[in-house]
Amino acid sequence: MPRLTRAEQREETRRRLIEAAGRVFGRLGFEAAPIDVIAEEAGFSRGAFYSNFESKDELFIELVQSHFEAEIETLGRALARIARAEDLAKAVERRYRILGEDSSWCLLTTEFQLYAMRGGRMAGRFAELYEKYRSDLGELIGTHFDRLGIRSSLTPYEFGAAQIALSHGLALQRAANSALDTTLPARALATFVRGALEPREG
Repeated sequence: MPRLTRAEQREETRRRLIEAAGRVFGRLGFEAAPIDVIAEEAGFSRGAFYSNFESKDELFIELVQSHFEAEIETLGRALARIARAEDLAKAVERRYRILGEDSSWCLLTTEFQLYAMRGGRMAGRFAELYEKYRSDLGELIGTHFDRLGIRSSLTPYEFGAAQIALSHGLALQRAANSALDTTLPARALATFVRGALEPREG
């Protein structure tokens, strides 16, 4: 196997640190997660961390960006498989069933969003990323609404923003009350989708 170039080694180190941070943040939360633990989880030293990231905030921004991009890509594939407008709610329900089983990401983004809104470092960058996520989601929804002939009382952007708010809010409720059924986020989102769509003419 050929040896990695210096640039490839740096990219691999960053990738492993980001993946390790996702696991550590998920366990401990953003503010409570020590940089030393993240570096150790990735198999590196504290020095290796600071050779690649200026701060834990910068690392989280990289993590959230990759997550948002992956979420848009995954949802896009799910929506592309829909052939009829009436199948949208079922597709959304299938896609979001995972939220009922693992609420760690919703907890983490909510924690960082509050941290950023209260003056945390890189608040502006986080706000930009979140707005791009909302816009990309709205654009994706709009594309498939047009393709399927779907009409809604909400704009695609509003539809996407409401979808994010519902999915994250329901995941937080599940985290606070384990007695709630794990399928609640998915079922409630499907109900929202059905209610937000206007009946088709004819």
